[in-house]
Amino acid sequence: MARSLSFSIKNTEFDAEIIKVDRSHLYGTVSIETADMNGARCAVATLAVDGKTLIPKGGTALGYINPDGEWVSRDELQPVDLDGEPVEEVESSFDAPIVLDKKCDAEEFLNHSVRLVYRLDAEAFPAELMSELKAGTLFQFGFSYRGGVGYDPAFILGDEDDNVWMMVTRENRVESVGLAQAAVCYGENLDEDTDDEDTSDSIDFSML
Repeated sequence: MARSLSFSIKNTEFDAEIIKVDRSHLYGTVSIETADMNGARCAVATLAVDGKTLIPKGGTALGYINPDGEWVSRDELQPVDLDGEPVEEVESSFDAPIVLDKKCDAEEFLNHSVRLVYRLDAEAFPAELMSELKAGTLFQFGFSYRGGVGYDPAFILGDEDDNVWMMVTRENRVESVGLAQAAVCYGENLDEDTDDEDTSDSIDFSML
């Protein structure tokens, strides 16, 4: 079941259903079934480290342990930074209305790489906002699906077919490098032709 996000713009709040768009929506899917010699469908299993124990699908899970090897529940985990200091966690974007108060241009949007795409229910958007989106206006905000240590940059944009899209991105950190100063060529002046240049070291191809 699709979830809905609450948005707020100019003291107007509305809810819009979001639908995740992935490769299967664009290109379809292909599934491969493997059968044994009798035609029965094979199931995926995991071979244990002893080399003889088979663990069926669903028989393994991820867990957390402390330095003493004791089991730790997820609720007991505390995010910290590189210095070991606690990091303040953020709430899920589904817990409170998202304020659309920051507009940006296409150049700012192109400074990010899209990692998740959602289609929003355009019928839930106010007419004035839809007109802005259709004219090319982009809105930027922070988004976190489940909450965590920070928000991802997200953008809302529209197209000419009255579709509304939400792009969850990550900022591109591109560092440009270049010469601090022009290179200097030592030796003979390559910009001037001289008649008295020394050609004793030049190659005579007629000798080859």
